[in-house]
Amino acid sequence: EIGDFDYVIISSGHWHFRPSVYYENGTISGCHYCQLPNVTDLTMFYGYRKAFRTAFKVILDLESFNGVMYLRTFAPSHFEGGLWNEGGNCLRKRPYKSNETQDEVTMKLHKIQLEEFRRAEEEAKKKGKRLRLLDTTQAMWLRPDGHPSRYGHIP
Repeated sequence: EIGDFDYVIISSGHWHFRPSVYYENGTISGCHYCQLPNVTDLTMFYGYRKAFRTAFKVILDLESFNGVMYLRTFAPSHFEGGLWNEGGNCLRKRPYKSNETQDEVTMKLHKIQLEEFRRAEEEAKKKGKRLRLLDTTQAMWLRPDGHPSRYGHIP
């Protein structure tokens, strides 16, 4: 059905942080935090890159897709002092200042997205496809809290 779409938005949430098992050609190639015996830990960054590369490739290979594909970049978590279920909270009332540094994980995830976008962009040009970047990471990093924090979850 994607071939009939005018717009496709590629995005990711925070599910890459969860334990994952990676399969290639029907065989386990590794995992992230799976704790399975004799399975190589390839980190979440491996799976993150593969997910974007695969999504771009599949859509760019669709001859019937003539719409515009957008990549919306990663939105960082705003929990400070731990995760939402580990005592963290989102009580920030002012935006971060532009000189306050993003955490290393957010920067690496953003970098991977941009690298895979640039790679896909080259392929899109060859195929006459339209690919656009909606880079929201910096803006989402600077925003103050805008959601119900831990109060949005059942205790």
